[in-house]
Amino acid sequence: MELALKFADITGYEAAGDLIVTHEESMETAIPEYCPDLARIVDTVGQVNIREKNLSDGRLNIGGTIRVTVLYTSEESAGLRSLTLSVPFSCGVEDKRQCESVCVDSRLLLLEVKPLGTRKLYVRVLPEFRVRGYRKWTQCICTGASDSAGLQLRCESVTLPLMSRVWEREFPFAQEIPPESGESAPEDLLMDRTFLRVTACQHFGSKLVVKGEAVLSILYRAEGQRLCSREVTLPFSQIMEGEELPEETELSCTARILDREVHQVRTENGNGFGVTMRIGVVICAFEQREVEYVSDLYSTRCSLDAVRQPVTFVTAQLPDETRCNVSQHLEDAGSFVYLTAAEAAVPEVATEGGSSTARTSVRLRVLYIDESGAPVTAERTCEISAQLRQTPSAAQIAVEPETWQRAGGAYDLHLPVTFCLRHAGEESVTAVSSVNEQGEVDRAAMPSLILRRLRDGETLWDVAKQCRTQQQAIIAANELEQGADLNDIMLLIPKMR
Repeated sequence: MELALKFADITGYEAAGDLIVTHEESMETAIPEYCPDLARIVDTVGQVNIREKNLSDGRLNIGGTIRVTVLYTSEESAGLRSLTLSVPFSCGVEDKRQCESVCVDSRLLLLEVKPLGTRKLYVRVLPEFRVRGYRKWTQCICTGASDSAGLQLRCESVTLPLMSRVWEREFPFAQEIPPESGESAPEDLLMDRTFLRVTACQHFGSKLVVKGEAVLSILYRAEGQRLCSREVTLPFSQIMEGEELPEETELSCTARILDREVHQVRTENGNGFGVTMRIGVVICAFEQREVEYVSDLYSTRCSLDAVRQPVTFVTAQLPDETRCNVSQHLEDAGSFVYLTAAEAAVPEVATEGGSSTARTSVRLRVLYIDESGAPVTAERTCEISAQLRQTPSAAQIAVEPETWQRAGGAYDLHLPVTFCLRHAGEESVTAVSSVNEQGEVDRAAMPSLILRRLRDGETLWDVAKQCRTQQQAIIAANELEQGADLNDIMLLIPKMR
């Protein structure tokens, strides 16, 4: 007999292990002529703008600028002042993970600004880039065989949770923020912070629709050198090209700001603000895919040696989130507070006693007015943890917009923090990989009637295979009902003609 096996390719995506790149830059720069002399640095804030990311021939190149904002006081003029510097960077690293796409998260491990007199600064930055890659995998599995007389197939199925597709997209976003009635008119923009959150991600046909909000927090100086802040929520939505997906497919989306700029806008009704940014999104599709495969086979007419081997698939589930809250009490903060930085370390996951806990530290810097009326900053570090329902394969942290509650001269800070948890694993099945044919069976030499019981761990398939008959023939000959207990039954095994 001629036997040809049929195979199918099962494909999916997996998140490769994170690649971490650090790069140091330093420079000396003059303070612009339009800025007053520097007397005291109050705070420094850095923002990494990634303008280039190129993965080619196993090498990843990252380039852009680090926008450094220096808050300072001057003896020439009253009030808090601000100046902005741009530090260009370009770095590369070998990336042999064979990823189809990569996304880059960044943070500043070090930001050092020192005055060199009243008109010159020394700036040193050490950014860290955490590069997450996504690569495609393919597994080949036997799904059938050519129709041959006497061939018996044992077919099984497995439902696999897969990451079936990954898209990486970016798009621009621009919005003007008009002045609000009743607000203090801004005279000078000092600094800003922006948060992104995705509120919906859906697919319609071959289109991907992402909706979200950009929460913009602005620190500015108003009339009379008063410090003021404003927070606005700007909705965004984007329709992007994707591909047709099964209806039950679920999507997850992470968004990050690749670069941004906030500026003042002068209108007839007063001074407002404008923001332009480039947003990058990574969209992952998750589905439950049923895979049917041949786990064993034999022939009632010839001798076949079926080679069975394990086939391992990379599984992935829709990420989930666990939220917790950071709370801090600040005494004697005067009449004004502003959170200039909230930075979270990469979380660690520990498993003990059958339960898992995610932990991280959050570093906060708060700008406030002291008893003498001078702007100062205070730094706090707090540890947070969260109990998890299951152990993730990887965890990220996201800091959300804060809220303040004032009681007299004290303030209570509440900062929501979200652990973003990814779940990936493996699932293996044993399937036929090849078959060796060993010639026809001498059926005349086989007994015409066999009586036997099932041995421990034996199935009806095993008996039929050993006796070169069919399961259905055994069921019919013994008038077996579905679900019958076969352990204590003496089975009549009919001979195949």
